[in-house]
Amino acid sequence: METERTYQYARCSAVLDADHEVPGCEAIFDQALSNGLLAIVATEWPGKEIESKKLRTLPASALLGVIEENADKQPDGTFLIPGTSADPDVVCVDTKTLRDGVTETQAPRHGRGEGKLERRHIDALLVLDKHRSLGRMPEVVSDGRWIKAEIHDLYDRDRAQVYLEFIGDEEAQMRAERAPEHTEPYHPKHNPDWEGTELEHCAVCGYESFKLNVPVEFEDTGSGACLVCSYTRSPDTSYYLTMNAQIRQAIENDD
Repeated sequence: METERTYQYARCSAVLDADHEVPGCEAIFDQALSNGLLAIVATEWPGKEIESKKLRTLPASALLGVIEENADKQPDGTFLIPGTSADPDVVCVDTKTLRDGVTETQAPRHGRGEGKLERRHIDALLVLDKHRSLGRMPEVVSDGRWIKAEIHDLYDRDRAQVYLEFIGDEEAQMRAERAPEHTEPYHPKHNPDWEGTELEHCAVCGYESFKLNVPVEFEDTGSGACLVCSYTRSPDTSYYLTMNAQIRQAIENDD
């Protein structure tokens, strides 16, 4: 249960961090805050996240009250979670701002009028990730970027394949033969890192026509574009491919 709450908080918070005016932001904020507060309260004060009479979890507004009753109030009005003051990243919950965020989101969620989620509400929400029961935001953000990069790469491979079929074999062959003309020869001053070539095998058309932006340690990981089929590998895709290649190399070296 706590793991599910942790990821619910992290996924929703990551969406709001990227765009706090995304359609449905009010419900996303409520979901993120409720799950984050439940994880914190259940960890710090087990049982106090449950409404004793109805045996159900408390809403966000009540969970903020639990924190205000049990945490240490600071001069700035925030509440320090006990036992975190020695940590490099202390958890000071801004209950006032979060409670205001709840108020602002409840009206539009239930059709009772207007409300506006502001960046300050999101910033107060993100502070919760410092708590030991949460802390999954970096992982979720990284996974999200990799998924987007992977989807973009698959799309561009499909697009390049269609383009390759459009130009035909003869034109592709001619472009492949001319590809070396578009490379920069080695120069000790202007491009000292090149080792005689900046063209690699293209994963789409199969020609040695993929022009790299910069030299790379691992083959088929660099960013750049193919001079034949126009397949483009983005810097984001290149980063994750390189990271995966480094992990595989480390595993192989351990073996």
